[in-house]
Amino acid sequence: MITGQIVEHVLSAYPKDFRSEDLFLLDPSSSLGLCQHWRVESSKELFCLRRWSQGKPNRDRLQFIQAVLWTATYEGIEFVPLPLETRKHKGFVEFDGSYWELLPWFDYFDVEAETSDQKQFRIIAAMMSLAQFHLAVSGFPLPDPPVSTSLHIQSQLTFWKDWVTKRFTQLNQILLESRSNPSTLEEARLAKLGLTFLSQILPLSERCLSLLTHAAWLMVPVQPVIGNALWRHLRFDDNGVYGMIDFKEVTVDNVSLDIASLLGSAALSNSALWTLGLNAYQTIRTLSDDELFMVRIFDETLLLLEGLQYLSSLFLEKRSWTELQQNEIIRRLEFCIFRMENKSDNRIIA
Repeated sequence: MITGQIVEHVLSAYPKDFRSEDLFLLDPSSSLGLCQHWRVESSKELFCLRRWSQGKPNRDRLQFIQAVLWTATYEGIEFVPLPLETRKHKGFVEFDGSYWELLPWFDYFDVEAETSDQKQFRIIAAMMSLAQFHLAVSGFPLPDPPVSTSLHIQSQLTFWKDWVTKRFTQLNQILLESRSNPSTLEEARLAKLGLTFLSQILPLSERCLSLLTHAAWLMVPVQPVIGNALWRHLRFDDNGVYGMIDFKEVTVDNVSLDIASLLGSAALSNSALWTLGLNAYQTIRTLSDDELFMVRIFDETLLLLEGLQYLSSLFLEKRSWTELQQNEIIRRLEFCIFRMENKSDNRIIA
């Protein structure tokens, strides 16, 4: 089957009103190739069809993600992309070696067109919506105790130790060689960005290792969290947040992971916007001192590790990326560098 026929076969598993009248394959660069997405125009409305990468996730993980979204919806959260049910009342279709989901369509908004007042309004709305989501899924049944150490902090600590002991030197040497003798203009640009990024984070390596080591022993409430809560994943209207997309990284951890991800990508290093966002969140759910401390740590370490993961995939793992995807990685590295250059030590004031 060609791709169009495969998509039509998948959509035939859904009620007639959801069948496609028009299909449009979306730019794969935004997800860096982890999934394929189509905009589906049916006789009823617009939808998003997602094809997961073959072998990822497994059935149990996909069912967990969907169960968390179902719980949020049951508790009254309307802005999450709960997958539509097939005619057999399933949340996905298994076909051609992949899992497929049909999701609500949320239109994109132009971040660059925001005024200062709009930005403040949207940050307040975003943080209150995030807190509402966290409360809605806080009772989700988990096999482990509701108070624990942060698994994400633990994995970051392991990752960081590996980089501090051996991979910094290895990556730096490869970047120097790529800058001196690049095979493409994109490789030269990426190598230059990579060296700039490494020069910024090397002086912070011991500090990050110390912070992560301390945070790894903190006992905090854990529950389902988005795991990849970013400003670009939100959709707004005049009333606030009407849609959140990209719940592919749903996991169990402390809410500080989501808060740092979302507020860091929204407020950058603006202390006033950090205060505004944290105060807005805490009108719904209060944060403990340990959780506020972990927000600070996540804000620093997520930024550093994100850049390292991109550089590792390009120069150590030698993964293949399309030109569009390389441009997206360049854009994200530039964002990481911008935040590092404009970091404020006082951005968390609750």
